Amino acid sequence: MQPKKAIFIDAFFLMALFFQPAAVAWKINAATYRYPYKDPYVATSTVALMQGREELPSGDIRDLEITVLEGRDDIYLLQGEGKLRYRFYQQEGPAPLIFIIPGLGSSAYAGSARYLAEFFAGQGFHVLVLPSPFNWNFTLSASRSGFPGLIQEDAKDIYSVMELVLNAVQKQWQAKIGKIGMLGFSDGARETAFISQLDAAQKKIGIDTYLLINPPVDLLKAIRQIDAMADIGNNFAVEQRRNLEAYAFGTVGDALHNDPDNPDYFADWDRRIRLTDMQLAYLIGNELQETVGDAIYASSLTYDHGILKTPVSWGYRTGRLKEARSYTLMEYLQKLLLPRIRQLSGKQMGIEELNVQTSLKGIKTTLENNNIYLMHNLDDFLISDEGFAYLEQVFGDRAKFYPYGGHLGNLWYAENKNDMLNVFSSAGNPR
Repeated sequence: MQPKKAIFIDAFFLMALFFQPAAVAWKINAATYRYPYKDPYVATSTVALMQGREELPSGDIRDLEITVLEGRDDIYLLQGEGKLRYRFYQQEGPAPLIFIIPGLGSSAYAGSARYLAEFFAGQGFHVLVLPSPFNWNFTLSASRSGFPGLIQEDAKDIYSVMELVLNAVQKQWQAKIGKIGMLGFSDGARETAFISQLDAAQKKIGIDTYLLINPPVDLLKAIRQIDAMADIGNNFAVEQRRNLEAYAFGTVGDALHNDPDNPDYFADWDRRIRLTDMQLAYLIGNELQETVGDAIYASSLTYDHGILKTPVSWGYRTGRLKEARSYTLMEYLQKLLLPRIRQLSGKQMGIEELNVQTSLKGIKTTLENNNIYLMHNLDDFLISDEGFAYLEQVFGDRAKFYPYGGHLGNLWYAENKNDMLNVFSSAGNPR
């Protein structure tokens, strides 16, 4: 007969086994996190300083293009522009590879994408950088729907492009590729999450590790915030807006002449930029809105959907582009995207239903996979407290939250780069 004490111990062990607390997300202590900018708008604006040196310790940087959809090179006013442009950072020998999907509207040559690509290439990875689906080049060359923002369709388009470029670099440049990882930031992180769902089902690429950086959780929350930031411009006279934009452009341009490897390159940016939160918020929101306008412009020429009314010709394109850039993100959803969904599916869909289908909350089961990791900033103005709680619940100890950085503003910070590298160490980092 088993002693009572042994029975009690066995029962306690079973309780501990079946009632273990859920894994807890990593929250970086504000007292030990030495990131210099506590203001989220100042922090976010440092993204504009990120650039590449256009050189690697070994290997090559290749600016490449590929035909994704036939006939896209012959679009009126966009002749010869219909190939997708991407970048390949190639090691001299065999190496793991990381795909990078940048933020809303960014090209494969965006400063933030080049900065991270060179960082990972410097650590021994091959890197392939693709444009955002909201970039005009992607809309023209690779979007089958012609309306970026249909996330399931965008993910299919990106996944097809990933297959094509992976085969191309292996055949044309004899790249020897080991394990494959994928990094997406901002809206690129949201798209990366949906791509993980595709690859898990289709296994055409076999991606081992995913890292999502600052993804929006609730799409409508992010869109309303961006529109509100861009709308701040209405508080300024036209001349004031022009002067503000010119000043910011000039200040950033002066900074970009410096060596990005200098330890002081990102230092004292709050003192150098000398703009208020209101001014910075406007500049950030306006920039994001305009990139979507560029995609609308390319879509109007590719599909002739009749949404833009301004005449356009070889001699006059400015008016059509200005009209395209006049759309807010919410107007894009309501006036372009929802009607396109109804046209494709024959079903009526409201904006809340669209939000559920295109936000991270719609793929909770996918995000619970152990090979998907998260890095986020607790002062990111595009996400709510409810959104953070959802991410913490879903990702557990695969998530790391930083107290500062705004939206992507700490991509360049040494601690964050080291944490990114640690995520992909399982991808076979040769160093």
